Amino acid sequence: MKKAATIKDIAKALGVSVSTVSRALQDKPEISEETKYLVRETAKKMKYRPNSMAVALKTQKSYSIGVVVPQIVSAFYASVVKGIEQVAQGLGYQVFVSSSNEDMSKEQKNVYGFIDHRVDGMIVSLSKATDKFDHIHYIKENNVPLVLFDRTSKEINVPKVVANDADAAYLAVSHLIDKGCKRIALLTGPEHMLTGRNRYRGYKAALANHDLADDPKLLVRCNLTVEDAREATRRLLDMDNPPDAIFGINDEVAIGALFAIKELGLKIPQEIAVVGFSNSNRSRYMEPSLSTMDQNPEKIGVLAAKLLFEQIEGKPGYGETKEIIVPATLIVRSSSNK
Repeated sequence: MKKAATIKDIAKALGVSVSTVSRALQDKPEISEETKYLVRETAKKMKYRPNSMAVALKTQKSYSIGVVVPQIVSAFYASVVKGIEQVAQGLGYQVFVSSSNEDMSKEQKNVYGFIDHRVDGMIVSLSKATDKFDHIHYIKENNVPLVLFDRTSKEINVPKVVANDADAAYLAVSHLIDKGCKRIALLTGPEHMLTGRNRYRGYKAALANHDLADDPKLLVRCNLTVEDAREATRRLLDMDNPPDAIFGINDEVAIGALFAIKELGLKIPQEIAVVGFSNSNRSRYMEPSLSTMDQNPEKIGVLAAKLLFEQIEGKPGYGETKEIIVPATLIVRSSSNK
């Protein structure tokens, strides 16, 4: 393999000192424009690339940030990352993304790996399995700027960007009630998940404000996968007094519900309506298309990145623990539009 060109190689080719090349590449004012031009052109011809580790050692900055998401294939998280990249690249930073695949031990490895590689900051959304937070506290203990988004925890006192989960769930369930539904089931995830607790709060408030009973049999926990939700929905529909609507904590479980309902030969939405949460790509192409809550993920990514760079660059107010709430939007499609 051909050895990468170095500053010494450029200096030798031009017959100047290494320090002159270094200052020229940094656009220092004491170097003439003619010399800067010659250095840059020679660097291009020799395909020189700065050594990022050497730059990090010298500047104490890696000009990179780490992002940890529960699922890298999710359209929601992909859109969040797109928003993060818009801000980071505009400031000259690289974005490295890793997925926990909903596994706390992998999330821990990702976090420790980013710290070992000396990223300048981290943006994290917790996995559904994360119920211990030592690795997240370790980020702060190492003075690495941190922002949490979407799936967060009250135990972690850092800036956060979240959807208005309770209000969004209230809106989704109220929509089902307005369509005539009276027994609305909630398909949710593990009890420790803050997003699930907040969405359950909105679900209960909507029932209460419309004088509908909160039947504990209609709250079903599952593993937030299509297949698990499919089985959970079958159990719900096998009840003596089954639901006439299902609100899924995310689109995956709502899609699982759609599959189960169709397998049982029930009409959607005439006999049972369904609403999901997150406006995934699959939701719009299902048959019937899935009503859902759009969390505006790209905006979440932009805001999370701005909060992170406030900390990295030490801008006024960067030490404050802020929580930005991004309103979600109800998108009504065929699955609930009676």
